[in-house]
Amino acid sequence: MVSALCYWRLLSRISVLDAHNRSQLNRSPYSMPRVLSVDSLTHRAQGRDEGALCETIHLSLVCMGQCTRHITPMLKSLLHHRQNPLHFHLIVDFASEKMLNKFFDTWDLPDVKYSCYNAQYELPKVAWIPNSHYSGVYSFFKLLYTDVLPKSLEKVIVLDSDLTFLSDVAELWSMFKNMTDEQLLGLVENESNWYYEADRWPALGRGFNTGVMLLNLRKIHTTTNWTLLWREAVNFNIKKLTKTSLGDQDVINAIIHNHPQIVYNIGCQYNVQMSTQTLAKNCYGQDMRSVKIIHWNSPRKYAVDVKDADFFRNSHLFYVNIDGNLLKKKLHRCYTPEIATTSLNNSSNLCVSFHAMAHAKLRTHIYYMDYAYNQIDAFDVTLVLQLSMDRLHFFERFVKYWEGPISAAIYLSDCELKELEVFIQEYSSTLSMRRNIGYHLVFKHDSAHYPVNYLRNVALEHVNTPYVFLMDVDFVPMGDIYQHLRQAIKLTNPYPQKKCLVVPAFETARYRASPPRTKMALLARLRAGRGRDADVAPFRLQEWPKGHRATNYSRWIDATKPYEVDWEPDYEPYLVVHRTVPLYDTRFSGFGWNKVSHIVELRAQGFKAVVLPDAFVVHTTHAPSAGIVAFRANKYYRICLAQIKQEFLNDLTRKYNVSFDIVSGKKKYDEYADIAKNLFLNEAKDGV
Repeated sequence: MVSALCYWRLLSRISVLDAHNRSQLNRSPYSMPRVLSVDSLTHRAQGRDEGALCETIHLSLVCMGQCTRHITPMLKSLLHHRQNPLHFHLIVDFASEKMLNKFFDTWDLPDVKYSCYNAQYELPKVAWIPNSHYSGVYSFFKLLYTDVLPKSLEKVIVLDSDLTFLSDVAELWSMFKNMTDEQLLGLVENESNWYYEADRWPALGRGFNTGVMLLNLRKIHTTTNWTLLWREAVNFNIKKLTKTSLGDQDVINAIIHNHPQIVYNIGCQYNVQMSTQTLAKNCYGQDMRSVKIIHWNSPRKYAVDVKDADFFRNSHLFYVNIDGNLLKKKLHRCYTPEIATTSLNNSSNLCVSFHAMAHAKLRTHIYYMDYAYNQIDAFDVTLVLQLSMDRLHFFERFVKYWEGPISAAIYLSDCELKELEVFIQEYSSTLSMRRNIGYHLVFKHDSAHYPVNYLRNVALEHVNTPYVFLMDVDFVPMGDIYQHLRQAIKLTNPYPQKKCLVVPAFETARYRASPPRTKMALLARLRAGRGRDADVAPFRLQEWPKGHRATNYSRWIDATKPYEVDWEPDYEPYLVVHRTVPLYDTRFSGFGWNKVSHIVELRAQGFKAVVLPDAFVVHTTHAPSAGIVAFRANKYYRICLAQIKQEFLNDLTRKYNVSFDIVSGKKKYDEYADIAKNLFLNEAKDGV
């Protein structure tokens, strides 16, 4: 569940916005943001004819580099107020294209389409222009829209990423019909005296701000040579002014200065600019609720200190914290066909919720923080982890002892994002200086068990080294384990021989115990204690000996070279394996058999288990997870888990033509196996 702190933050935003709503009942329904309500949005839809509601609105923005986390609050605010189907035209580079595909595919929004246009190779067309804007060459990209967007696209609303919508974007879209034949662009006047100052690019009066722009592409293609227009403007002015300060905004204002007939003047409330020298107060006066779109165009962005900034910042924070899953509700019925996706909400019984996870989409944001790691060779290995926010301190501890690349999937809610950012960037000196950690965020869904294997797959799919170290976060590794594993990979050559390298797992039962960092220290601790009073012991030796017994700890103590062991039922070691390893089965969510199922499939594929003689990890004790509590307390949870095991083994039998049984020798896997098998057979007879 979302933490109490998150709810408190969100409710505090809602209470303020709701109070504003009540005070403005007699105003336009588009005058300010309101708490997300499908009923209220449906009511708003009744005021417009079905044809207008079903018209697709085309929107475009530049999203290059590490942009995705910056555009999310803007998208939430836009989606909150929209009623129409939307089509986003996203200008991307190689890095952001991968992020955005995952972002939109897993968000799975109704009546929303998107197209990506990789414009990496278009940037040289504008890279030659001298520029001092903090966005660098990306600040010129609005000059290239006619080159990149398809000729079939007639009109589009171009948006900056630093906006907060307080009204329906359809209001902007409707303005296209008001433009004359000569008007190619729709813009809001610049709300500062910037262009009145000396050594500025030419502009009409205060000039125009390009953060919100109506672009009639059909008219531009048929009536002008856009490329010639902007090149002439640049070449003429650059001789005197030497560089641009505001990127494409300077150039577009110079074009408008020479051709004033091409611009349609949009009302100021559709681009209220929060710059350090803003004159926006002249636009809305005392009526802050008349603002339609806030533009955070200061270099300080949401930290800008200007009049009324706190009021507008409150609206921005509302959209930072709001659960993005709420925006997946369909607001109306149009001609747009429904896409059938697996729902996690239709979970009338526990077993249905397990099965739903096999095909569920959870909103996923890959590479949330800056990532850079390219020094890869044939023996490199990435640490693959999954965790929830309450395990961040474990994650930080592991990172201290792992210098190599990491791919970490983190399960969290929207209102925990700020907490994550602060922890990484400000609280932890260990994490703040690392750039070889891929943070992949998976957002919570209240109807799902903890999606442990879904998270593992997200982390596993976004690895760029040949090998992966599949681990859990609540361990401490031996000293210098990264270099040790690289050397082991080099010596054993696992991939062509289908070998999985087993890293033996131990545990300490004492909360404040310092885990051993060398094999010599580990062996000394093992010999110093025996039985339940041992300071260090093989992992889960008492609670679940089958989980790691096959590692053969007695042999490992004296081993000096790798040795092969047999796969045994319920074996779940921690492995180093090639990244082409099969993904985890996502039916196993919550506690139970989530790692074992993966090991069983490796066995079915013919992998061998080879134990490394000098590598190890040590588990440190902590409170049991919610999944373990549910497993222990709920009989039906255990029965459903046994049913999933049976289904999984049957699937493997068909897939790999191998034989599995839920019994091992004369002993059953667990006491619920027969019950689960009968449930499964009854479902098959009924055609369920």
